[in-house]
Amino acid sequence: MEEKVIEAIRGALALREDQIDAKTPIEEIARDSMDIVELIAVLSSEFGVAVIPKELDKIKTVEDVVGYVETHQGS
Repeated sequence: MEEKVIEAIRGALALREDQIDAKTPIEEIARDSMDIVELIAVLSSEFGVAVIPKELDKIKTVEDVVGYVETHQGS
């Protein structure tokens, strides 16, 4: 699952492979609110994950995104 999520994020935010891995902080790759919106849209469309706004504060790294997707997929 981790690789699928990383690939989805890379595609959505137009990142090179060397710019993202599981330990990458979200604030380094999602530079503004539009990037966050794009990230949420990808999680929703590709993984069926509804992102709860109050949960965003808990997501600090790409690894956190993967965990969130695994926990909430299909929600």
